[in-house]
Amino acid sequence: MFLYLMTQSRLAATILLAVCGVLLADHAFAVSTTDVIEAFKYTYGSDRLIYLASQEVVLWRILSRRPRPVGGRGQWILPFQTQDAGVWVGHTEGGAKTTRRAQPDTAEMTFSLQEFHGIWDISWKMLQDARKDEYAFARSIDFMDQSMRRRVFRLLNADLLGSGVGELGILSAADNQTTITVRALPLAAQGMIVDLIDASDDTTALAAARTVTAIDVQNRTITFSGAAPTGTAAGDYFNIADTNVSATVTNHLIGIRAWIDSANPAAIVGNIGGINRSTAGNEWSQASELGNSGTNRPLTEDLLLQAHDLVRERGGAEIDHYLSNLPLLRRYHGQLREDVFFALGSVSPLGDGVGLGRAEGAMQKQEKNSAEPSNSTGKTPYKFSGIPWHAEPYMDVNTLIGFAADHYLIGHGENDVPAPLSEIFGDDMTPFFTTTGNTTFEVVSYWQGELLCDNPMAGVKIADVAES
Repeated sequence: MFLYLMTQSRLAATILLAVCGVLLADHAFAVSTTDVIEAFKYTYGSDRLIYLASQEVVLWRILSRRPRPVGGRGQWILPFQTQDAGVWVGHTEGGAKTTRRAQPDTAEMTFSLQEFHGIWDISWKMLQDARKDEYAFARSIDFMDQSMRRRVFRLLNADLLGSGVGELGILSAADNQTTITVRALPLAAQGMIVDLIDASDDTTALAAARTVTAIDVQNRTITFSGAAPTGTAAGDYFNIADTNVSATVTNHLIGIRAWIDSANPAAIVGNIGGINRSTAGNEWSQASELGNSGTNRPLTEDLLLQAHDLVRERGGAEIDHYLSNLPLLRRYHGQLREDVFFALGSVSPLGDGVGLGRAEGAMQKQEKNSAEPSNSTGKTPYKFSGIPWHAEPYMDVNTLIGFAADHYLIGHGENDVPAPLSEIFGDDMTPFFTTTGNTTFEVVSYWQGELLCDNPMAGVKIADVAES
């Protein structure tokens, strides 16, 4: 653990040297409270959080490559030219100039950044033990690493992947139990406090403020405390407790499935940027969608080519990222195997050394001790028309999205990743640890941001694709 810390930060290396000096001198572990606090600050620090984000989530890593500070009051206006200027006509030699005129027209999307905060309690005992014991010190830092990675960025990724209401798991059918099956890998984790929301109005909590007690990854189930809900239906969803505030307010990011859609989001989310997509003349604010009226069908080359052409024709852009969950990739792999066998009449390697399965080494991920992002976007061995296909394990079912990443960005406030208040406002004004009414210290983190897009037509959704 200490070698790992040394590779990540000069501060951590300094702490390590201090610790080792004590060990050599007294053959016992003892560091000051200040040293432990500095180690915790490193865990919460911006560079460290960026590294943790690249380990946990795919979409965040892809989109965060184009961050944009949004200053002032955290508001941003995106102007769009919806009608070109000028006319161009033919005329006879020496003929009269045309009297026709065509004026340009523009529209604006307006955004306010969504605010988030996080609170972590560190018990007096944990802090004291970390000062006195080498193992407790190492485990304390690791404990906070895991919490930040698997709580903060998992929840932000849920927002980025969602439709604007922060879905942590969506029901595929009515399920009035305390162990509920959801239709994709759940983004909820054990210990989270969640609401089960009625999708018919996006405000009624069918189960309110329930603690997640177990997650079954293989069977896609979420188990929670309390009595079984009633009246559930397909499309109901889990989200963070108390985040659907009213019929018109939800405290979540817009989400890429809200952007890459031809319809307005749910009423609780509101029209994106204040633009009603269903109003004639606002087609520029719609993404393209290739659906099949809810009936699943195979993913074919023709569908993928249609997606390419729609983005090129409507958005003047080219898809450079595909994104889907892992089951859809396995289905795609199976189709490729069949095609190879049909064409060659024998089983042969698929690609360079892929063999009968896929090259797991090509399922790119973050290198353990590197902050280099090149291998942290879930890139897979699969491509279409030379465009990489990324695996986002938490992506919704039966859905493939393609987009031009340059047109999507994460707008943020002063800090581009969540940061403790002491780092944002200065140690003199706000201490790192604050006392509580219990025998704990408290750390508060803050972030404001929003997923923005300067060309909504630069994305396409292929829906109703069979995964099995």
